[in-house]
Amino acid sequence: MRLSTRFALCLAVLVPLLVGLPGLLVVRLSIDDLYAERDLRLTQRMQSFKPLALTYAQREAAMSRAARIRLTPMDLGQTAEGVYVAPAKGVPLIMGMVPASLPTPASGPVTSADGVWRFASTELGVNGRRGRLWVFEQEAPLSVRISQLYRQHLIVTLIALVVGAVSGLVLGRFVLRPLARLTKNAAAVDVQVGEGRLTRGSRVPEIAELAGVVNGILDRRDEAVHRTAEALETARAFAATAAHELRTPLTSMGANISLLGYPTLPPEDREEVIRDLAGEQARVERLITMLRQLARGELMNPDSLKEVDLASLSGGAVDEATRRHPHARIVAHLPDTVIVRGWAEGLRMIVDNLLDNAAVHGVGPRGTVRIDLTVKQEGAFALLRVADDGPGMPLELHQAAFNRFSRRVGSPGSGLGLTLIHQQVVLHGGQVRIEPPSRPGTGLSVLVQLPISWRPDGPSDGLSWLSAHQKL
Repeated sequence: MRLSTRFALCLAVLVPLLVGLPGLLVVRLSIDDLYAERDLRLTQRMQSFKPLALTYAQREAAMSRAARIRLTPMDLGQTAEGVYVAPAKGVPLIMGMVPASLPTPASGPVTSADGVWRFASTELGVNGRRGRLWVFEQEAPLSVRISQLYRQHLIVTLIALVVGAVSGLVLGRFVLRPLARLTKNAAAVDVQVGEGRLTRGSRVPEIAELAGVVNGILDRRDEAVHRTAEALETARAFAATAAHELRTPLTSMGANISLLGYPTLPPEDREEVIRDLAGEQARVERLITMLRQLARGELMNPDSLKEVDLASLSGGAVDEATRRHPHARIVAHLPDTVIVRGWAEGLRMIVDNLLDNAAVHGVGPRGTVRIDLTVKQEGAFALLRVADDGPGMPLELHQAAFNRFSRRVGSPGSGLGLTLIHQQVVLHGGQVRIEPPSRPGTGLSVLVQLPISWRPDGPSDGLSWLSAHQKL
């Protein structure tokens, strides 16, 4: 049902109620006034006739004819009224219309048992020694007047019903005209993302607010579509790259497995093939682990952020990295505490991957490496630096090192370590860079800068990072 029709129905019901109920009260009060007026009239007529009726009763024997001559010519005004004089002795006097049989006397105006007459009666003389006077009036004329009042009230209520329905239709269309214009504008809005918005120039505040709400919904829809498109594009690129990177070790593993099927394969060659298979299997496992961590970081929930002691977290990472890499000598320079707001697991990924990257790629000719980890606070930022004394990296490769699967030839890594670090740093609102060495071949130093107090703008942070780092 349209709003204009509902508006018309509401007015069609409300207006008759507003007219009918007060009108019914007025009719009821008018009827009570008519009854009271009728009883007052009966009482007044009874009092006015009482002296004449008493005269008639006293002189009924000698002057009955003369009294009758004096009383009969009186005009009672209404044929539905009557007077009955019942003397103690003699002939009753009847004027106008009276019932065939007298009702039981009562004090004050009352209605007869058959409901046809309203009457009042009084005694003549002391204790009614002279007789009784009756004054009658039929109920029918007053009933007709009351019926007319009800009919008039019904007619007025029906007219109010029609007027209310018509007024409701007219007013409903007038009131809903701004909404109709808004609907027309909404229908004309282009379904394409970012195209068209509703105008908020209506002079009706509610319509302007509704237009604002619809525009907000369209903005959120466009943002969701944009984020979904970015996520799909990222997922396609990610899947293609992962498939490409996994194809090489899997192909090598397949070839080695085929070689193992030759019965004439020498034992030393078989052992070499098995070692190659174990190495390729470890490479695939590392690659899958890094991909899982990378995907997990992209789904970081802003609600999981809390205060984290970066110094304590880094100390725990150093202890575990020392056990994982016995060839590395890790020296930690940690203050008592450095509190940052972030995701504890993501921050731990940063420290772990920095240490692992230095332990794997910073190995010198002697098979050992020294790693220095430093955490400190400068102003509104926490600084994390991991430096090794390895062969370092050419300056022109510093920026490309953060791309996915970017690694030097013969590298044992997956090419995702620095990518994962960069992802988590950006998601935490920070920056990461490889510091230029004092001289070529003197080690690699990675500096991470994290804000102490930080609040993400929303879940699109990760997607913006993804769109900016899809280069393979």
